[in-house]
Amino acid sequence: MEKRAAVRFQLQAPVIIRWTDRAGVQREDIGRTCNISVSGAFLVSRAKIPIGTNIGLEIHLPTLERNTVQRVQLKSTGKVMRITEIARESGFAVVGQFTLHDKLNDALRFMPNAQPPNRNAE
Repeated sequence: MEKRAAVRFQLQAPVIIRWTDRAGVQREDIGRTCNISVSGAFLVSRAKIPIGTNIGLEIHLPTLERNTVQRVQLKSTGKVMRITEIARESGFAVVGQFTLHDKLNDALRFMPNAQPPNRNAE
């Protein structure tokens, strides 16, 4: 019987993975998500990251509307909890909470008089 803390959603999106290896060297790799939930994600990449490693994630979500330049990201820090070898790639489960980052609104925070666009306007 499978015990999950949260519902998983199938999502294949590019992800940047950052961690410090056992020698203390900062590492970075690009992978993709297989599924995601509010409490973590299952990722695949070519990197072999050991169980227990703390990692930083930056998931680049696909746009929902055509012809939009808005980019939305999910960011998280988490820990590798499980590893699965998949052909030449390594799949791993990460537990961590995500925060949503909207590139447009993040940029507006640095412009004191700027207002976010009215998303309901046609």
